[in-house]
Amino acid sequence: MLDDAFTYGGWACSLTAVGVWLWLARWAFPSFDAFVKGFDDELQLGASCEERARNARWHQVRQAAMALTAVAALCLSIGFAIPD
Repeated sequence: MLDDAFTYGGWACSLTAVGVWLWLARWAFPSFDAFVKGFDDELQLGASCEERARNARWHQVRQAAMALTAVAALCLSIGFAIPD
């Protein structure tokens, strides 16, 4: 019973993590203008407060996706390690 909970919980977390990674990948490729603009101001010295806040939110989403992936891997490994 416990191994099933970890295994299926791990599968649910991994599917959620895949969805978050796909969502991030969809927004990861900027337009050409945004790409050139990013190289013009790499240190974001001219960035407004809104742009800095948006970058901070993207960083938090990436961290959440990595954490969710780690939890999924841990749950699956525990679920598969417990004998039936």
